[in-house]
This record gives sequence, structure tokens and C-alpha cells, in this order.
Amino acid sequence: MMIAACGSPKGAIAPSASRASALRASTFRASLSLNDQRRLDYLFQEASKQKLLGNHVAAFDLLQHCLDIAPDAPEPLYDMALYRLYLRQDSLGLAYLERASSADPANTFYKEALATYHINRQDAERALPYYEDLAALLPRRSDILAQLVNIYRSADRLEDAIAALDRIEVLEGKMASVSYQKFALYRQLGLEKKAFAELESLCKEYPHEMSYRLAIGNQLLEADRVAEALKVYEQVRRAEPDNAPLQLSMLQYYRHTEQDSLFAALRDSLLYQPKTEGSVRVALLRDLIAEEMRGDSLGRQHVATAFDSLLVLLPDDLDLLQLKAAFLATYDHDNDSAFVAVMDRVHELEPANTQALFYLIQYYGEHQSFEHLEDICRRAVITHPEELVCHFYLGIALYQQGKKMEAMKAFEDGIVQKTDESRPAMVADLYSILGDIYHEMGREAEAFAAYDSCLIYQSDNASCLNNYAYFLSLEERDLDRAEEMSYRSIRLQPDNKTFLDTYAWILFAKERYSEAQHYIDRVCPPDSADSVLLADDNISGVVYEHAGDIAACNGLMDQALRFWILAQQAGGEGLSAVLPKKIKLKKYVKD
Repeated sequence: MMIAACGSPKGAIAPSASRASALRASTFRASLSLNDQRRLDYLFQEASKQKLLGNHVAAFDLLQHCLDIAPDAPEPLYDMALYRLYLRQDSLGLAYLERASSADPANTFYKEALATYHINRQDAERALPYYEDLAALLPRRSDILAQLVNIYRSADRLEDAIAALDRIEVLEGKMASVSYQKFALYRQLGLEKKAFAELESLCKEYPHEMSYRLAIGNQLLEADRVAEALKVYEQVRRAEPDNAPLQLSMLQYYRHTEQDSLFAALRDSLLYQPKTEGSVRVALLRDLIAEEMRGDSLGRQHVATAFDSLLVLLPDDLDLLQLKAAFLATYDHDNDSAFVAVMDRVHELEPANTQALFYLIQYYGEHQSFEHLEDICRRAVITHPEELVCHFYLGIALYQQGKKMEAMKAFEDGIVQKTDESRPAMVADLYSILGDIYHEMGREAEAFAAYDSCLIYQSDNASCLNNYAYFLSLEERDLDRAEEMSYRSIRLQPDNKTFLDTYAWILFAKERYSEAQHYIDRVCPPDSADSVLLADDNISGVVYEHAGDIAACNGLMDQALRFWILAQQAGGEGLSAVLPKKIKLKKYVKD
């Protein structure tokens, strides 16, 4: 049995630091002989020692010996309960706890352990008797009383909850949190006078705290006692003319009384006041959005104008920027340029904001804005070096701008950052593209090593399988392996013309010409018009040359000549030096 720690499993009861390890004198001892008492004391002290040393198997066995001598000994019962709970033997653990408490009913430690056990399992009904006993035995424990309040409220025993709150108040004095709870409970009971009297009592205790007085006004307004609410607001205004929460209360008052012009004027005033708290401004702006977007298209313009004005005043307010982003995404989702501008600003102010970062990477990548993509990723690999996607897209951006050496370094730097937690597919992509770059630079051994690494992380990486297979076929080496990899790639992407061409070319290299013809015809259908074929961006000049070579070796010379001419017209990299000779001689000539 291996037990790492017996006192702190989830949901279990941790032993008190002040709890003594020695056995107390209890009624169970009277039935024991002096020899058994000595044995019990020794064994329990030794069990406690072994537990402290982390030798839990020995401690468990010693506790079992204690219980063999004295089955009702509460201390061994409790410690055994901890082990059973840790071993997820909940029914046994609970039984031991209950036996410990029954053996020593005055022990509040055991009662609290049982109460905590049931609360951790969301069984408030079974926890309640223990908490009630604890509240009687430990009348100065306000935390126990607070737990009782929660249980009474969930059981709809509202009067008992109020009585428990009264006891907390006696112990700790008048507190807003207690008074607000009592106010709510009195209102649930329909005792409005007592409810408001509770808030009045709080105000008398703290006469200079206007937030308590405002709370009364807000509750009066909610109860539709409008005149009384306004009277309270006036009292607060006389005491503190610049009270900011009062402004919000007056906003609610104007809305409640349908004084729309006053409401709008005060809301605008608060929106544009520099001293208005950011959270309040955002709440007001949300309210404005909700109101305006229920109307016509002018509402959107009104909100957009509000955002523009506020961001002139507060250009570095992240909360405002994020709210504007949410507004654009919800109500103006076709306005990509505005959304990107907001995300750019958010990322500039908060480089750690990965939501903005990943959106920008995706956006610039999809729109092939490689200079912007490079800029955002260069910053990102500094602030988020562990995010391989940033290295990946930095490499892509650099490669697309012709910066191949820098791109290679970006991919290499990304691979260095990989950990056991990195997404295998992303690591595989880094290796795959790095292999492509190495091959392009003539570093074939490193290219093939990178491809091998890619396939370790993701055996079905279609791009790697295709490129690796094709480059092997060009060297006419490992053709069986090349065929196997190429076939897997077309199983993954059966309509990919580049992959189909690779497979056809490998079959050609293995002199399986009729099979090769079958696959190349799916890439370059012989019955398609030349203009249609040339308009297909997925077919390059070298693919047309492959189609011509395969057709020639199948005895289809007219078809071969046609595709060789198309290859010459399409041009591009990879064309053989003997292509003009093939056309002139009208026959297949090997390089």
C-alpha cells in the first residue's frame, strides 16, 4: 500500500496541528487491563511517529493493532478514518469518523470533521446536526455560525438563519455583509419594516458611510417607493455632493421614473467624465449598446461615434478597446479593418493578450499580409517563446518574402522551444517545412532527417509524406518506401493534384507505366482543353512534363507531345534540361 499523504486528500479532513498524538483518558480505557492500556499507548504513539515520517503502511498496520486492542478508542478511529478516506473507501471512512465521535461525544474536533465531510459531499442535511452541536459547544466560532446560515437558507429555515446572523453580529459587531443578508431574509419573509429597519440600524452604526444610506435608497426604488428613494438620494447629495455612486443611483431613478432625457444626459455626462471609474464607464457603454441596437441603423452609428470619442479621450483603455472589439464582432462583423485595428491596439498595449495575438496571426496569414505577419510574430516570439505557432508563422512570413535563411532560423528556434506539452502536429509542421527549406538549399541529409522527425511526431502529416517521397524519387532511391509514403498521402488527400502527380511519378520511376498513367490522368485529364489545364493553378510546368513522359512510355506520343508543349508554355522550376529535345525528337529522352 502506497499512501503519499493521508491528511489532505480531496474532500478529506486534515488533522489539526494542535491535536495531541497521545491518547486521552476516556471511558473505553476502564475496560482495559493495565497491560493493554500500556500496549495501546505505545502502539498509538508509534503509529503517530510513523505517519509523521511518511511510513504510512507501518502507521496503518499499527492503528489496526490499536483497534484490535480497543475497538472504541476515538483517536485511532479518527486516524484510521483519514486513511480510509484517502483510499477512497468513503463508507468505511465515514463509519470510523462516526464511531470516533460516538466514543468521545464532547470532542468538537470529531464533530467538525464529520460536518466537513458531509459539506464536502454537498449533503447539508446530514451536516446540519453537527454544525448545530458545534455552534452550541463553540459559541464564539463565527465561521461555524456562517456555515449554519448557509444551511438554514438552503433549507428555507429563514428565521433560524436570521438568528445565526444575530449571533455573528454579537461576536463581531455590526457589519454590512451581515446586515444585507438579514435585509434580504426579512424581505423573503415579507417583513418589510424589519428589513428596512436593519439597514437603518447599519446607517446609525456608520453615519458617515454614505454607501449604506444609498443602499436604502436603491432598495426603496426597487420596491417602487419612489418618493422615499428620492428623499434618501437628496440626503446623500447634501452630505456628499460629489458622491460617484449617487450618480449611478440617480441614473436608475431616472430610468425607473421614465425621465428619458435626464437619464440620457446623465449617462453621457458620466461616460465622458475622465474621473468615472473604468468599470462604470464600460457598464454604461454596455447599456448604451443594448439600448441603441434595438433601434435602426442610426443606433450603430451612434455607438460607433461614442467609441471613437471615448478612445480619443482614453486611447490606452483596454476595457474600452475590448468592448469595442466585442461590439464590432456582434453588430458590425463585416468591418474587418476596424476590428483588426482594435486588435492591433490591444496587442500593442497588452502583449500578453493571446486572444488578440492569435486573431492577428490568423488574419494576416489568411490575407497574405506577410510584412504585418512578420512584425506581429517577431514581437510574439519574444513575449510568448513557448507558443510554437508564433515561430511557425514567423517562418512562413519570412519565407514568403524570400528571406529563406531567416525563415530557416525561425523554424529551428521553434523546434528548440518544443516540450512534452507541445502539440505534436505543430512540432511536425515545423520539422516538415524546415525539411523543405533544407532540401531547397541542397542540404539533403538534413532535409531527410527533418522529415523523419516530422513523421515521428505525426505519422500522417500529408505534406511531409508527399515531399519526402517525391525527393526520394528524384534521387531514385528507397523507391519502395517512397511509394508507401506517397500512397498514404493520397489516401489522406485523394483529390490533391500535387500528391497524385508524386505517386504517378514514383510508379513511373519503378517502370509501372500503365499504373502511372491512371494517376496522372486524374491530374491532367487528356480530354480537357489546353486553356482549361493552363488555368489550373494546381498544375505546374513540371507536372505537365511528367504527364508527357508517362504518356510517351505508354506509347501515347501525340498526348506526350501535347503535354511537353504545355510544360514549356507553363514554365517554372523543375523542368528538365532535355525538354526541348523531347519536343524536337518527339520521343522520351532521359536526363
